Amino acid sequence: MDELDRTREMGEESIGRLLWRFSLPATVAMAVTASYNIVDAAFVGRLGSEAIAALSVAFPAQMVFGAVAIGTGIGAGSLISRSLGAGMKEEAQVSVGQVILLALGIGFLLTLAGRFYLEPMLILFGATPEILAPSMEYMSVITDGAVLLFVSFMLAHTIRAEGNAIFPMTVMIASAVTNIVLDPIFIFALKMGIRGAAIATLLAKVVNIVCYLWYYLGGRSTLKVALRHLRPRFKTILEIYEVGLPTILVQVAANVALIIANKVLGGFGHAAIAVMGIIMRLQQFATLPVIGINHGLLPIIGFNYGAKKSPRVREAMIKALAAASLFGTVAGLCFLLLPGLFIRIFTDEKALLLEGVAALRIMVLMYPLIGVPFISGAFFQGIGKGAPALLLALLRHFLLYIPLLFLFPRLFGITGIWVAAPLSDFLTFLIAVLLVSREMERQGIPLFGRRQNRDASRLPAGRR
Repeated sequence: MDELDRTREMGEESIGRLLWRFSLPATVAMAVTASYNIVDAAFVGRLGSEAIAALSVAFPAQMVFGAVAIGTGIGAGSLISRSLGAGMKEEAQVSVGQVILLALGIGFLLTLAGRFYLEPMLILFGATPEILAPSMEYMSVITDGAVLLFVSFMLAHTIRAEGNAIFPMTVMIASAVTNIVLDPIFIFALKMGIRGAAIATLLAKVVNIVCYLWYYLGGRSTLKVALRHLRPRFKTILEIYEVGLPTILVQVAANVALIIANKVLGGFGHAAIAVMGIIMRLQQFATLPVIGINHGLLPIIGFNYGAKKSPRVREAMIKALAAASLFGTVAGLCFLLLPGLFIRIFTDEKALLLEGVAALRIMVLMYPLIGVPFISGAFFQGIGKGAPALLLALLRHFLLYIPLLFLFPRLFGITGIWVAAPLSDFLTFLIAVLLVSREMERQGIPLFGRRQNRDASRLPAGRR
């Protein structure tokens, strides 16, 4: 598909088809990616509960790295899609160049941080004495390859933002298959244990980077990135993080909460930490359709907002919310009715099974509502407003969840930790509905009630 056709479809094709075309590849790609995280945990789980607990402590640290990368990519993606919608191709190309520059710089800094501060960082993240050594063994490899992680995560979003959702999906599938194949080789055949899982992950990211460089350097992209686009443009960087910062903070806040949960759970033994790690991986997989819809929605919102097609923005929001709620409900029912089936993927230890089944049944209670804050955040990011998305991020993972983590274990013991998550999800859902409906009403395109075709000039100046 040529550049003109791709641009025309973003503004004219059926919203349902666009949402499907953008969301499905993102969902499939992330599902495969999450599957190798689950495969990692399943293989490492055969090394014992201490190994699972070590991976659980390393998980939030690794996810913080991913949060910065994904948030930067989403911020750039929003800017690229809005620029293309407004006909400003050069600005979109500059954005891609800044993403590459940021990936190299931030990745290098995190490698240095890992070299000098890895042990205190993991202790801060909840590593107990018996799991500190394997945690360091795994994370030392991950931090050494931070640049690979950043480049691979960020460039996927820039390619998706120009209207090509299939290529990032194909690349991520190839990378995931590589990781799944290499895991048993490095963990068991080469007897590298938990360190082998980390090496397999980094080698899989090399596949991503080679493919993305081939895409851009081989002239297959709508955007032509030149060396001049890699010169620092601080205005563009600020615009990227104006939108991307909420995504970064929501992930960082989520992992800060997980770190605190691990610290609290450490008082109940390392098996409790292992249970949390298992549930987090299951939740990551279960929410993939919602996150895929979120990723698919963002360029649609950004392009049509930039093109002043506000009725299409409303239609995209309604359809995305309906789809996200459906997937959340299905995932919640599966975990509620068959918790033991999913926990046994990772372990056969009786203590982990008993606590894991009880915890999983509690933590999925609000899954039918969990998609609303995700979609709400994508809406605000798509229209270039980072502050409301940031508020939702902080509410769910910091302002609500963390206080409950401190309070509820004192009242209900370990069960209080599991109850804190669905309660914070419910409160965030209520606030998200209020914020989105008020913003759309302000722009003359109410989310609820009869559709109104008001003049696009109501869109705020400077955000068109």
